[in-house]
Amino acid sequence: MGDLIDRRRARRAALGGSGSRDPVKQYLAEIGQVPLLSREEEFELSELIEKGTIASRILAEIDAPESCPLIDEAEIARLRADKAAGDEAFDTMCRANLRLVVSIAKRYSGRGMALLDLVQEGNLGLMRAVEKFDRHKGFKFSTYAT
Repeated sequence: MGDLIDRRRARRAALGGSGSRDPVKQYLAEIGQVPLLSREEEFELSELIEKGTIASRILAEIDAPESCPLIDEAEIARLRADKAAGDEAFDTMCRANLRLVVSIAKRYSGRGMALLDLVQEGNLGLMRAVEKFDRHKGFKFSTYAT
């Protein structure tokens, strides 16, 4: 079993170095490297995204955070950290679900749009779904997004 995995890795490495690779296959190989998320990980990431969104809204409402007397520097630093963590969680959630987009896009290929165009449109939909995902409803993200 380990020998088969080693041969696949060697073949993948050889193809990756040639430069003559099909862009679709290259994209699929790249997104295949990102691990899928468990329900618990989706919940945690969704929570971080929500906190980051709230922090982003608060920071946007404050014109000059340093000159606002109601919020001290420590609170501003916490808000910035929450926003950064939310942005990172958003990216992680999107990257972990790119295979879902490809699987759905494949169902619609051959209907007038190229697969890469379908994937691009699907990625926009994925980002919107990550923004709107409500973890409190109890669904896995893949169920919600489709």
